[in-house]
Amino acid sequence: MSNATYLSYFHQRVQATPDKRALVFLDDAGTELVERPMTYAELDAEARTIAVALSEAVAPGDRALLLFAPGLAFVSAFIGALAAGVVAVPAPIPDGKEKGVDRLAGIVADADVRVVLTQSELAPLVTAWAQSVRPDLVVLVVDEVAADPAALTAPAISQDTIAFLQYTSGSTGDPKGVIVTHGNLVANEIEIQAALDTDQDIVMASWLPQFHDMGLIGMILHPLFLGGTAVFMSPVTFIKRPIRWIQVMDRYRATISVAPNFAFDFVARRVDDDAIADIDLSCVRSVLNGSEPVQAESIEKFLAKLGPRGLRRSAVMPVYGMAEATLFVTGTPVDNEPRIFDVDAEAFASNVLRPPVDSNAAQVRTLVGSGRPITLKVAVVDPETTREVAPGAVGEIWVHGASVAAGYWNMPQKSADTFAAEIAGGTGETWLRTGDLGAIVDGHLYVTGRIKDTIIVNGRNLYAHDIERAARSVSPAVAAGVGAAFTVGQPERLVLVHEIRPELLADTTHAEVISLIRDVVRSEFSTPIAEVILVGKGSVARTTSGKLRRVRMRELYEAGQITALTEQVPVA
Repeated sequence: MSNATYLSYFHQRVQATPDKRALVFLDDAGTELVERPMTYAELDAEARTIAVALSEAVAPGDRALLLFAPGLAFVSAFIGALAAGVVAVPAPIPDGKEKGVDRLAGIVADADVRVVLTQSELAPLVTAWAQSVRPDLVVLVVDEVAADPAALTAPAISQDTIAFLQYTSGSTGDPKGVIVTHGNLVANEIEIQAALDTDQDIVMASWLPQFHDMGLIGMILHPLFLGGTAVFMSPVTFIKRPIRWIQVMDRYRATISVAPNFAFDFVARRVDDDAIADIDLSCVRSVLNGSEPVQAESIEKFLAKLGPRGLRRSAVMPVYGMAEATLFVTGTPVDNEPRIFDVDAEAFASNVLRPPVDSNAAQVRTLVGSGRPITLKVAVVDPETTREVAPGAVGEIWVHGASVAAGYWNMPQKSADTFAAEIAGGTGETWLRTGDLGAIVDGHLYVTGRIKDTIIVNGRNLYAHDIERAARSVSPAVAAGVGAAFTVGQPERLVLVHEIRPELLADTTHAEVISLIRDVVRSEFSTPIAEVILVGKGSVARTTSGKLRRVRMRELYEAGQITALTEQVPVA
């Protein structure tokens, strides 16, 4: 199937196993999770019904915004858009907050959205919002569509046809619409299959947002691509009761799961050992951790919690990817334990990864390997000279291959700069510039951070996430929140804004916490912090996928719009 589209793979699965469960959504009913299954035949029929209605409303190639609560309807609508040749644009539902509403309006304008797909329970909210954005915007309520699925006239779809636009969450700038073609999607699904050694027996269990790349492509589309089963629930269900993720993996005998790094910490902190005494996770072959970078401490805490319940150390699979490469770029080989690499701190500050000269913890940085690619090419390049650097040297991660997306929607210059870079002295191949920093050691990629999050103090290169991690180590009250480190002024001064939970402080004062943070950062990084600001829960800006918005926090700091939490104010 060298010229196959994602739809052709999906339709093969429908024909081969029409009565097999394609999806199982677990609805949170409070005291229990209510199972809502859908077979391949049912999913195909619903998708074709939606495709017929879409074909009557818009033309192939038009853009359809998908606004759905977590659940089955979203998947039917997404496959329906593909079947109609309409470009799907997944997005979070409008939450009433100014930032979220403005971002959605920006997506509608940028993509020139012609129709909004939603479900009946959200129809009043979505319709009112759509009318406020553009009065001529058509709203199609998919569970109220009455059409004959057999009436679908399939449009001409090839590997070059755009499948969907994945709007990035904007952690380092304005959201951009990544153009993902059927060819990109199929290539990346094949890459994931080879890396994870998955087949039609896959049972994926997760809770990621369905409108983000990891949730959409990894959690939902990958099992459907293979003829497997995707078991999923709302992110809110996980946040309210993280034990449910663990219980679902056990109950459905999941073979694969995927989660960001924070979920590893969250489970370790919030799940009681006695509550999972009867859990058996020996069925789980891989739990993907796709954060940049993955934290070794989080892996160890997660394994300490779930190892006694049958989760093998080799099941934890650090991976690396991004929307601009469709999703997956590298992964730790299946059945291999995570690669933990202690590197010399001084050499690291000079952009070189090498073992430490002694065992002094203050002179060591611990990195986690993100594995290696299968068919994609990965290079580490000096971002200034665009020359490939030596193994072990830190540079910008560049990617080449069929999974690399077609560019950014409506941004030709930005697309050329990002997706058509060439390595100096190379063969003329075009590469994706990821904006991420890393190094290759023994063939494995180690992601060290983002270029825009690099902090240079006194000529030393530091990473914001390392400083934030060190701060979290001083107290459970700090560890329960997130922080943003950044520099301001000339000469550059280091500032840390960090959430704190006062109810976890015991007898420690804010001033003592700040002093501890200053001490640990100075000890680990030989760098003073000019200012530490402790703020309340939810005060540090994040994207819809949970990524820290450090640039935004710096802007708020410089505008004097960050208010420190006083010790008299409790945090719920």
